[in-house]
Amino acid sequence: MSIILRNYRRWWQIPRNRSERSEHRQVTFLELFYDLVYVVLIAQLTHALAHHIDLQHIAEFLFLFIITWWAWLNGTAYHDLHGNNDIRTRVFTFLQMFTVAAMAVFAHDALGETSTGFAVAYAAFQLILTFLWWRTGVHDPAHQPLSRPYSLAFLITTLLFVASVFVEPPERFTLWLVATLISIALPLLILRLRRRNPAVQAQLESGVIVTASLVERFGLFTIIVLGEVIVGVVQGIAGYHDIHWRLGGISALGMSIAFGTWWLYFDFVSHRIPRPGSLWVYVWSYAHLPVTAGIAMVGAAMVNVIAHATDPLPVAVRWLLVGSIGIVLVGIAFLLRSLPPRANTAQAHRLGQIVIFCVAVVIFALGFSTLETIPLLASIAVLMLMPVAFGLIYWIRHTETVPQ
Repeated sequence: MSIILRNYRRWWQIPRNRSERSEHRQVTFLELFYDLVYVVLIAQLTHALAHHIDLQHIAEFLFLFIITWWAWLNGTAYHDLHGNNDIRTRVFTFLQMFTVAAMAVFAHDALGETSTGFAVAYAAFQLILTFLWWRTGVHDPAHQPLSRPYSLAFLITTLLFVASVFVEPPERFTLWLVATLISIALPLLILRLRRRNPAVQAQLESGVIVTASLVERFGLFTIIVLGEVIVGVVQGIAGYHDIHWRLGGISALGMSIAFGTWWLYFDFVSHRIPRPGSLWVYVWSYAHLPVTAGIAMVGAAMVNVIAHATDPLPVAVRWLLVGSIGIVLVGIAFLLRSLPPRANTAQAHRLGQIVIFCVAVVIFALGFSTLETIPLLASIAVLMLMPVAFGLIYWIRHTETVPQ
């Protein structure tokens, strides 16, 4: 009996204590598998936007993307803080994946005919996370001052989504909106509690330490949405029977924009820990939301840009393209603001933020232009290379002055 009990405790461990978290932990294949389900969900949202480009559907996409991003963020944060290499962690991760897959099934018309299914799937996901966050406080009493308000907020948002099933639109979506606002405002509530409760402050300071594995997870999620840009280009080309030089040029420029986005994020932002302090960690985390949402919208725009390769570019597609790229660049500028400059690079760090922000403004202004598709895409690609060129020039000059 004692052997069975010992094995049970090894297979079904309690949540890992925050103090036991390794700062050098590698991302596991289970986490990669978990992220894979979000590929399908984001693809469904992006494809729905690609077929209906107007202000209403853009707003709906952003709303649903925020819900998706919040789900991913909390599932990821919980695993990074409290996950173990045991059966319990795998079971609850798989349960989350079931609910995310169910969200993907209903995502194509989540604010329409399939809204009930989407609400039930998301409520199930929230209920699992509510239980997991609550359980951390049960097994670690010192964590209760933080886990209790966090779990309570999760429970409230879960109940709001459950309640929405029993009311008709638009009241249903009002409940979704209230729940989402509570979720997004939760970190601000925690920061307020920190000022009043020293126990919350102690837990918060130990919990907001960003590890290399968490930085890697954010980078992997960015890769997921970048894949939608490539998919958008491929889907656009697949709609043609004959490929001509104009289509090839537009497709190549679309790929160049994806490459430029990758270069900016993974050279300027990735593999870097944010500044110390909970405020900077929240800025770093939340700045990823406009970056990833904007990249996904670029993917939706690319499908339509290539679909109109032989026609004048519709105004709505032009604005979606330049607006989403502008959002991505502004988000990257905020990410840079949340990162400490590398050694002896404080001035270049500040200038890099300014260059990226200015490029975002110029690209957004291209929405007012009358440039045809190829000149427009070429201009965007060249503008996105300017921060890259700035970084390369500084790097070359800096490495030349480093003693061998």
